[in-house]
Amino acid sequence: MTRDLARRLKSAGFVPRSFESGRKLYPHEASAGWSEPSRQHGITITHHTLQNRLQDIKDGYYCPSLAELIEACGAHFGRLDLEQAIWTAQSKDREKLVRAHSPEEAVAKLWFALHRSAPMGDADRVDGR
Repeated sequence: MTRDLARRLKSAGFVPRSFESGRKLYPHEASAGWSEPSRQHGITITHHTLQNRLQDIKDGYYCPSLAELIEACGAHFGRLDLEQAIWTAQSKDREKLVRAHSPEEAVAKLWFALHRSAPMGDADRVDGR
């Protein structure tokens, strides 16, 4: 997941049920003690980070798991398919269809489409049916 998508999820109100070791995090721009490469490319949350830098994790841009994203879509989630290296996430009623390059990105963009809480850019192609 890109930094921009993780930032947009947070800005749109996506709240992870918990922070997990092993997940990716992009540190917030104002958080002290992180290198520029860490800010740009993200870090993997470790047990040590969870214990000693929880506020930085809360302030940063957390990359939720595919399971968390599907759960956040709730009963509106329909299916997820892969065809020719493109992932497609679709709502249960088939009115929302989103394509992306990873399953997490596709379901995150479906979450945006279902919640209409973040503007969709050109990269967030949503096809109505």
